[in-house]
Amino acid sequence: MLPGMYLWCVLGNDVGAGPDGHGACLDAASAMREGERQVMDGSVFLCIVEEVVTRLSVSELATTYQGTGRYYVGRRTRSGGTHWQAMTRRVDPAEVYRITDIPGWMARQFGNPADKRADG
Repeated sequence: MLPGMYLWCVLGNDVGAGPDGHGACLDAASAMREGERQVMDGSVFLCIVEEVVTRLSVSELATTYQGTGRYYVGRRTRSGGTHWQAMTRRVDPAEVYRITDIPGWMARQFGNPADKRADG
């Protein structure tokens, strides 16, 4: 079993435009620190840190990531800090993604309300 990793991305006011920044870290605390600076200065709307395991794409021999269902959402507080909320979700085993993609579940949860209605 490969060790877990944490993908982070920061999303601006237009969540549908994709992440304003993203990366990968070996532990949750490091991933949170990466996005926290931008959340605290108000340049982005929120930071999402998702626990993932790496997978190898057989068709392209490239690294992809599979979410474990555990993630954290960081939002700016009124006092200028960041509040982190631990959350879980059900994972579709077929859902894998590259680090440069915004996962579909994020777009559905944090995106445009009109897009949510169109998805059902």
